[in-house]
Amino acid sequence: MATQTETTLSTTRQQRYLRRARAASETDPFLALDNVHKLLDAGVRTAEIYHLQATLLLKLGCGTFAARAAESALDAGADKATIMLLLLNCYLAAYHRKPAAKLIPHILKLDDLPPEAKSDVAHGAQEIHQYELAESLYRDLLADDPASSKLLINLGYAFQKQGQMESAVDCYLRAVESNPESANAYKLLSSVDKQTAGNNYLKIMLDAFPDFEEGSDEFVTAAYALGKTYEDLKDYDSAYHYLKAGGDAMRPKSPYSSASTAKAFAITKDYFANPTPPGTPPTEMSEQQAPLFILGMPRTGSTLVDRILSSHPDVVSMGELGCFKESMKVLTGFGGGVGFHEHFYGQPEREIDLTRLGQLYVDSAGPEEFGGRYFIDKYPMNFMDLGLIAKALPQARFIHTLRDPMDTCFSNFKQLFTLGFYHYSYSVQECAEYYLLYKDLMEFWAKQLPGRILNVQYESVVADTETQVRRLLQFLGLEWNDACLNFHRNKSPVDTASLSQVRQPIYKSAIRHWTNYRPYLQDAIDVFDNAGFPVDGNEHNATTEIVA
Repeated sequence: MATQTETTLSTTRQQRYLRRARAASETDPFLALDNVHKLLDAGVRTAEIYHLQATLLLKLGCGTFAARAAESALDAGADKATIMLLLLNCYLAAYHRKPAAKLIPHILKLDDLPPEAKSDVAHGAQEIHQYELAESLYRDLLADDPASSKLLINLGYAFQKQGQMESAVDCYLRAVESNPESANAYKLLSSVDKQTAGNNYLKIMLDAFPDFEEGSDEFVTAAYALGKTYEDLKDYDSAYHYLKAGGDAMRPKSPYSSASTAKAFAITKDYFANPTPPGTPPTEMSEQQAPLFILGMPRTGSTLVDRILSSHPDVVSMGELGCFKESMKVLTGFGGGVGFHEHFYGQPEREIDLTRLGQLYVDSAGPEEFGGRYFIDKYPMNFMDLGLIAKALPQARFIHTLRDPMDTCFSNFKQLFTLGFYHYSYSVQECAEYYLLYKDLMEFWAKQLPGRILNVQYESVVADTETQVRRLLQFLGLEWNDACLNFHRNKSPVDTASLSQVRQPIYKSAIRHWTNYRPYLQDAIDVFDNAGFPVDGNEHNATTEIVA
């Protein structure tokens, strides 16, 4: 029997387009979207067509365009609860936190909102740092389903983000008690605090580990949890065994090619080197609120610097944002899928409206109701687009965090990243290869943008915090504030893998930590040695070569 939408289509051909779109929506989203666009071009403007368009665009990574389609579906009379939840997911995918925050109260006012929908809203609230709202929603859901390990884990994570570690641990332990195969609960338990011989969760993890199917997502998550626990207990052989098991299981799930990265970075450099370089930026900053980008490799002290600076009353942290890349996609009308980096930088002849690009970014990333000088975007991978960011946002400043190259590589290797962008991290050799490519690109940016990038060495911050804080504030033209030295008292939520560490005072145990695993890291050492870049000299001689 034909659906209502099919009966409104004026021709057999249009009905065929709709059937093709539905049939291909799961297997070939590009083909499905092509058929949807044929219907829209023919003047078919139904709620179902817009709903399908939004779903496909979201699947293809076009969050902003997906949101526009979802808004059209809502205007066309689609089911409010369904489309509002889809719209929320579109906003989150596009890093549009402000419209997401405005949408959530409207969703919660809907009648008979099912528990699954309320859980999605709680997750959305957590994504935009509304942790108190997320906590309240999870508590309501748990009142009806107190044994749900998923809800307990989510509530615990909301507590952990706010620094309420005891409450977080209680939730994770209840989740494990409810479901001993809650691998994510084990991982979060291992991350809440440093495990000790007298206080750890090793036994319950080891008891559960054989039940996880080798290679499964649960196996991977539990393996990284065990690696972290054994590392805390200073059993480095066992720690590496489980970290490598997790990395080896992730590698086929997340393919990576150093050659492809080298090609992408080379295209980027060519884009700016020919025919005209970005040029020298203005020496005087604009009086408007300025973006402050903290960037570089992950696990290099970016969160530490973020917490130090956001303790200053004239600085607010917005966390890790992908807004600039999303703005690039919107500006160029990118149709979705993989390969955006090469799509953009491989067309140097295309004119880019830099003013609009900068405004798109500020509109989505900038804070509301903040009268200070800077807002921080600490998404590490912004370093890949640093040249374009500098041209589109002449008032922006850049802080590049660095760390001993082997400590950087091993710290990336032992971290199970949740965003899925760091596919090099599952092999110590590929970590080292990526580091060299990143270093080369950052040296290129330093020559292109004199005076706009401040290098901050993690080891220097640890050795002499006050001197480095004064250096940071001087670079930003900010007056001294004692709160910057007491960053660990900063009560604002933490949105990073370092969420437990940065609530502690400065500690030195992470320096040259890689040497505990030296017998297992020869592949990475060889990569550096073969590049004429030995790592066994001065702790961070390799990174200080990157100059601004």
